[in-house]
Amino acid sequence: MLASEVQTALLSLQMGVRARDLEGDNLDFKRPGRDVKETLHLLADAAVCFANARGGFIVLGVDDKSAGEQALTDVPPVITSDLVRRGIFDRTRPSLTCFVTDHLEAGRRLIVVGVPECVGTCSNAAGTATRRLGKDCLPFSPDQQREVLIGRGQLDWSAGTTEATSEDVDLLEVERMRRLLRQAGRRELADLALDRLLEALRLVAGTQLTGAALVLIGTEESLERFVPTYGYSYQFRDTAGVEAVNRWRGRRPLLAAVDALMGAVESRRLVHSLNLPGGVQLQLSDYPLDAVRELVVNGLVHRSYETQGTVDLEHTTEHLTLASPGGLVAGVTPANILTYPSTPRNRLLTEAVATLQLAERTGQGIDRVYREMLRSGKEPPAFDDEGALVRARLAGGVGNDAFVRYANSLPDPLDRDVDVLLALSILRRRRTIDAVGLSQVIQRTPVEGLRVLQRLSEHRILEATRRTANRQSPTYRLRADTVAILSRALSYQRRQVDETDEKIIEHLREYGFITNRTVQRLFDVGVYPARNILSDLRARGLLDKIGDARGGPGVRYGPGRSFPR
Repeated sequence: MLASEVQTALLSLQMGVRARDLEGDNLDFKRPGRDVKETLHLLADAAVCFANARGGFIVLGVDDKSAGEQALTDVPPVITSDLVRRGIFDRTRPSLTCFVTDHLEAGRRLIVVGVPECVGTCSNAAGTATRRLGKDCLPFSPDQQREVLIGRGQLDWSAGTTEATSEDVDLLEVERMRRLLRQAGRRELADLALDRLLEALRLVAGTQLTGAALVLIGTEESLERFVPTYGYSYQFRDTAGVEAVNRWRGRRPLLAAVDALMGAVESRRLVHSLNLPGGVQLQLSDYPLDAVRELVVNGLVHRSYETQGTVDLEHTTEHLTLASPGGLVAGVTPANILTYPSTPRNRLLTEAVATLQLAERTGQGIDRVYREMLRSGKEPPAFDDEGALVRARLAGGVGNDAFVRYANSLPDPLDRDVDVLLALSILRRRRTIDAVGLSQVIQRTPVEGLRVLQRLSEHRILEATRRTANRQSPTYRLRADTVAILSRALSYQRRQVDETDEKIIEHLREYGFITNRTVQRLFDVGVYPARNILSDLRARGLLDKIGDARGGPGVRYGPGRSFPR
């Protein structure tokens, strides 16, 4: 039985996706070498690369430059599963025991190698260590090896003991912690005596505080003495190119730091009110506070406390940027940060903050940042890993009202689905999208991307283009009525006579006029989407207002200058 990752990839290959586009953190395709010896060396090197990451699968017998059945190159009978298993075992240090199986795909013989994650660090017989990052095998330096051990939970700075004791605890911060525990429904913890509370949260070993304890509730003096790298800063500029009008630095422990940084952002936020059908009013912020909180908490919790530098928040009307020392944890990249499994750098600190519910899901809250930004009608967040520093950036300004209204009108759970919101966000700028293009944005496989597009098609939001409708993986576009509703959110509009036009033209020919209420009934939409449809048709000259009514349900629309005669 093939692993689901391999099954999905081979299905995508048969759909016409190029093999190279299917490779990633846990999948690699290989052609057999010129002879058996070269093939085994290729497989051993690839196995080392995966073992030093999170494990993965190597599929032998596939040309990664091709797609469809022509990518299947076949594996000669002389290369058996047992030969591959022994060949990798003999060519790796420490020796890797891989799971090797034969597989027939479209009549071609393939060999699938399942590589386990190495407990320590693995190398080939020549002593060369590499690590899988995306689609590439990169050199694996000692510093990077340490980061991998941290990502696997084998090293945890925050769980290590310090020379600090309970005398170095800030009692005001302890009370702040107790309040958070009560709010999180953990009163049994909140009411414990200090020594019992520290033991319950594993913040003390004997009489010594851990690094997590100091970061959470240590005094500023103890932090300066025992965690000299700790600190944070905030600065506000009207625009990126002018002098900061407010700038300060702090060394208060993490719980106080989050409150201070969030207070600074909230005091300067711009709020825009938006009315929705049913009398609902949304308060849209230039920077959604839930998204900012997730970034701030993650920046303080997951930074490297063994690296010099502070967590710095730069706030302008154009962008909000948070910089955190240490780079992304091994295995996490900007290209997979949305879907990669949680890999906390400071595991004990992460667990303590999760217990306090300081953020939604510490270590996995990036999806919330995406969701909050997209539901506010804005671009998704941007992440950049500079090696010793991670930068997260949120776009400023007010989001697009038409997109916000539409997102809030989607049925549950589409309105909260990050993959759906990303697909619709892409189609604000592009007329069409296919499964491969979407998969790169939602950081999933093309098969998963196709499922998202099919769901949107089933809900009559998207439709396959006429040219590709009969393909196994079509190209999709917004339906005409969706385009009309989202017209003010799009950088383009379809100008041809389409389904929406035809219905309204047919109604006008029969009755001579149309109203907002009629459009609501025709397309089963609310008053605001109906207004957007009418506004689009007026802008294109298909409709024109008739009569003296200035507003309200009495306004009628008749044929315009471009109405087909």
